[in-house]
Amino acid sequence: MKAMLQLIVAAACAATLVACGGGDKTPQAVVVAQPDYKLTETAVGTGSVVAAAGDTVTFKYNGYLYNANNAANGYRGDKVRSTYDSNTTFTYTVGVGAGAFTAGIGPGWDMALVGMRAGGTRTAILPANLAYGATAYEAVTANGITYSAIPANSPMVFDFEMVSVTKAVVVTPVPAPTTLVIKDTTTGTGDTAAAGKTLTVAYNLYVYDGGSVTLRSALKETNSNFSFVLGAGAVIKGWDQGLVGMQVGGTRTLTIPPDLAYGAAAQQDAAGNVTIPANSTLVFDISLTAVK
Repeated sequence: MKAMLQLIVAAACAATLVACGGGDKTPQAVVVAQPDYKLTETAVGTGSVVAAAGDTVTFKYNGYLYNANNAANGYRGDKVRSTYDSNTTFTYTVGVGAGAFTAGIGPGWDMALVGMRAGGTRTAILPANLAYGATAYEAVTANGITYSAIPANSPMVFDFEMVSVTKAVVVTPVPAPTTLVIKDTTTGTGDTAAAGKTLTVAYNLYVYDGGSVTLRSALKETNSNFSFVLGAGAVIKGWDQGLVGMQVGGTRTLTIPPDLAYGAAAQQDAAGNVTIPANSTLVFDISLTAVK
């Protein structure tokens, strides 16, 4: 009888490998049904500026897991994110695939927010590839409120309220000048700079950038106490030419083309990093502190 029972069990195992521990046990990926992207404008807003790619937008939002069984509530499931609860806002550059990703969101925010005006409200249903994608997030507690976890590949529902839209500053590139440009911002009242005189100056150095609002790069070099003999070739030609006639107490900006600056020679720091590329036009803000 015992042998007969063993044969029956063996036969049962052969017929149902999974039940008896056999068969393919490879974990199967969970397939999540995804809704179509849908954008609903619930209020147009009264702002005069329409959000476009590159603009800075500030808005409030609530984020929910998508619940296919909750059509009566706009398919909103558990709340997982909110600025309303913390009485804050979120700001980023819309439409360029930048700021939204700092919040872990894919391109869905860019798609939903472009075209909004201040005061407007929209609701976006986002499939997972437009939201958090395959990334999962644990439940979090903030300000005494616990928000549900976000499983991988979760579709989402977001309610947005636009607070403000600031248009991007569009700069028309300005070609670099080809001759020395001298601009006095403060006229001094002291001794006058002349060839052969020893000048003491403070300066800031920038590389000319025609695509910047200020027409200059980030600060490249600064010195608050630099002395040299004017006209003796101790400095670049743009200085020898551009500082003549300046008076102590004055401030002057020199925009210097490459042939009066470093020309084709790139400038490097002590570590060998290029700080001023070859053939750069330079911008110097110079204060004259002494003439001897």
